[in-house]
Amino acid sequence: MLEDGRALEVVGVSAFDERVYRGVLACPGITVQELVMRSGESAARIQTSLSRLRAKGLVSRLWGRSPRWTVTNPGTSIRSLVRGLQSELDRLTDTADELEAAFRTVGQDPEEGGQFEVLAGPEEQARWYVRLQQEAKEEVLTFDRPPYVLDYHNPLQTGLLRSGVRYRTIYVPEAFDHAGALDEVGSLIKAGEEARVLPRLPFKMAIVDRWRAVMPLHMDPPLTRGVLISGSTMVVALVELFERLWREALPVRPELWREPTSAPEPADEELDLAELGPEDRRLLTLLAAGLKDDAIARQLGTSPRSLRRRLRLLLDQLNAETRFQAGAQASRRGLV
Repeated sequence: MLEDGRALEVVGVSAFDERVYRGVLACPGITVQELVMRSGESAARIQTSLSRLRAKGLVSRLWGRSPRWTVTNPGTSIRSLVRGLQSELDRLTDTADELEAAFRTVGQDPEEGGQFEVLAGPEEQARWYVRLQQEAKEEVLTFDRPPYVLDYHNPLQTGLLRSGVRYRTIYVPEAFDHAGALDEVGSLIKAGEEARVLPRLPFKMAIVDRWRAVMPLHMDPPLTRGVLISGSTMVVALVELFERLWREALPVRPELWREPTSAPEPADEELDLAELGPEDRRLLTLLAAGLKDDAIARQLGTSPRSLRRRLRLLLDQLNAETRFQAGAQASRRGLV
């Protein structure tokens, strides 16, 4: 077996890719076949891993009668990845500074308009959530994640969508854990909701017409305290945060909830990405949402074993190591 390792995960190198990297580091000029023998993995998976490592500048290919692989200078290549990560962290820090500045500005002017109102108890938070939707004229922006103050079901949304109110919602995988949640979201998408998925969200909230926001003050159930924010720079900051995460999230499209065709699924033959059907596209979206194998199998009406076989084929074809990578790759290629 290749040496285990997770030290490089922080710079976007998966545990498997790091094991392959260490295998190449230990044996300069090693071939794919030799890596296969050492790891017990398929040649396709090893080759895909080497391609990812090469794209990050960690390994290079030595040309010859039998292609061999070697690592680039680890000090140079890894430090380059760290600098790229530091640049991303600097941008995140700038965002935190902007939000903190908005928070402090609002906090220093408590007498200008009564911008904050503390909401005690889940019922009060739910009441204001309903009231704000009823008052919405243009748009409702939502971070949807557990825990819920009453129920995940929103009986007002379909009617408001039909009346012309735009809904944009970012979900986390846990939002789909409730029985019937996927069907509920599918119905909302068909009614006009624009839905996207991220692996995680910092908190939950709803913003109405970019003027008012309601959100809990903590995320530990039960949600005993919340806050209503009106017409302040804090709402502007929350809208900016929503838009940034919206750009990062993976879209969930209406066609993924249409009834699948009756065409049989391919078994172990190579999958042609150009011929992905509705079932595969829905599978990729559910993967990106972070659902577990058993949950996806139930939604698609197949067995976990058949699903895993199909999943392995999709990941190999998309050159993806994780479920979310597969969904992101599929989104970039216009497959979902």
